[in-house]
Order: sequence, then structure tokens, then C-alpha cells
Amino acid sequence: MRKYLNKGLLYEWFNASKVPIVIGLITWGFIAHMILKDNIRDICQAIGTAESNNYEVNNLDAYVILVFIFLAIYIFANGANKRNTMMFLCSGPYTKKQIKVNELICLLMTLGLFVIMYIYMAVTMYVQNYEFISIVNGYTQVIFIEILRLLLFGTIGILLLIEIDLLFSNSIIAYFGMIALLLSTMVIWLKLRIIMSYLHILTPIMNAIFRYPVRRYNDHANMLFYGRPYYSGEWAKTFKGIAVLIVIIAIMLVIFNIFEKKYKLEASSKIFSCKANENMIVTYISLAIGSFADLLIVDEVLSNRLFRNARMQPYVSFESFEMLATDLIIIGVVTFISYKIIKKILKAIG
Repeated sequence: MRKYLNKGLLYEWFNASKVPIVIGLITWGFIAHMILKDNIRDICQAIGTAESNNYEVNNLDAYVILVFIFLAIYIFANGANKRNTMMFLCSGPYTKKQIKVNELICLLMTLGLFVIMYIYMAVTMYVQNYEFISIVNGYTQVIFIEILRLLLFGTIGILLLIEIDLLFSNSIIAYFGMIALLLSTMVIWLKLRIIMSYLHILTPIMNAIFRYPVRRYNDHANMLFYGRPYYSGEWAKTFKGIAVLIVIIAIMLVIFNIFEKKYKLEASSKIFSCKANENMIVTYISLAIGSFADLLIVDEVLSNRLFRNARMQPYVSFESFEMLATDLIIIGVVTFISYKIIKKILKAIG
């Protein structure tokens, strides 16, 4: 990756995005301070009621604001007209590969600035509440976990952002495409979880990575993925989660290289960067539409004893296969129809 590093491209990128980066850092600093302050208040109340003195890991949704901040930074850095920007840069002494790799490096460097801001706020909170935090269990450990989460999930988010952008030739369409693909992923994942629940597949693996077995009345979820109080002796589960995220990052880097090679400047006047990307995205969105339709039909029409039995049985039953067949038929038919309709619309648009 070092051979693709170019100081000129780095300067150009940061010069274009310096304003949203500064605004984003200030916003993130304020939000991080509020998150830490709320955590201190919560643990203070817990200690006051003799409930617990364990510092809590935040839910991941506490960091959703970073998605919008980085999206704004990315939009400002690339501009509204992606075609002109790419054509201008490629007309100089830069290759298409250099441009995208430097873009990735710049976003990762920006992520580093946001992590440093979080560390600064955590240290400030520690200094301000030193005597109180001395009786709190796990403050330093939880801050370390939060830093790992910011780095790992942030890297995944950045790679996903660039990869989705590589699928499209038009900036505005790319930004709408990001939203469409995100919603599609949520719908498909929801349907997949429902299918897994009544087929009872992958549950042991999912529990091994994401959750602890139930102990007494508490489900000790993996601290890397869920907000919950810190308990010592659970780092093995956390490191499994870290390993999974690192593997995901490695896979996404491979996908990044594939998408970058498929990206064609010749297709810059079209919606998609190449025909293969068009087929892939249309298929994915059609599958999401099929899954959504299946969710509506199952919930409103087929939410009967068959579905409840299939889901509640501790083993794979005949009802489970009946439910699977119903799901596959509905998803398959709606996906096929959606694919044909979307293709016709795209053909009409040109």
C-alpha cells in the first residue's frame, strides 16, 4: 500500500475536507464527553443503591453519529460531481488505484483523529473524577474496549463506504445507493435471523462469538458487540470477537481491490461503474424487497400455529421445513419480479 501513497493526493483530500473534519471533531468531542458523563452518573447511581460498581460498555448505537459525520466528510472530500473529480485527477500523474488507496488512507487517518479525541475526553473525565473512579471496577478496561470498537468498527464502516461508492459512477446516486443498500442489508439480516431461529442453525456458533451462556439470571453478552457491565475474566470472548472483526476487515480489503479493478472511468457517465456491479446491486436490492414482502406476508397472513411451532421447537421439525419452503417461494417469486421491474426502469433511464 505504501507504493500508492502520494503526498499530493493526501494534501488535496484533507484540504477539501478540513472544514467538516474540524466540525466533526468538535461535535464528536462534545458527544463523547456527554457519553462518558452519563456513564459516570449511571455508575454513581448504581453504587449509591449498592447494585454494582462495574463500569458499563456502551451500546453501539451510541456511536451512530459517527456514521453521519464520516459520510459528510466523505461527501465534502469527493464533491458532488464524482465524474469530474476522477477525470481531473486521473488526467494528472495519478492512477485510479492511487486515488482510491489514498482516499482510504485519509479516512483511516481521520478515524485516528476521532479516536484521539475520545481518548482525550476519557483522560479528562478520569482526572476530573479520579477519587470516584478509584472505586469503580473496569473504567480503564472499558475505555480500552471502546477504543478497539472505534478502530475496528470504524475501519469496517470506512471500507464499506468506499466499496459502495466504487459500485456507482454518479456521486448523488452513490449516496442514495448507500442508504438503499444499508436498508436492504437490515431487511435481509432480519429475515435471515428469523429463518435461523426456526431451523436452529448456527446458534451455537453465534453464541460462542457474540454471547456468553446464561449464568443465573444474566446473559453475559460479548462486550465488543453489546452494552453491558464490565466483568473481569471475560477477555477470551472479547478476543474472539476481535478476531472475527479482523477477518471481516481482511475480506473487505480483498473486496476493495476487486471493486477498484472493476471500476471503469469509461462508465463515468452511467449510474453504475460496470455491468457486473449493476447486476449485483439489482439482485441484492431485489432480494431485500423479496425478504420484506415475505416479512409482511408471514407476519400478517401466516403468523399462525405453524410458524410459532417451527420457531419454538428445540429441534428441526417438519413444520420448520414447511416454513422454510414458504419463505423461499415467497422470496423467490417477489425477488424475480422485482429484478425484472428494476432492470426495465434502469434500461428506460439509460
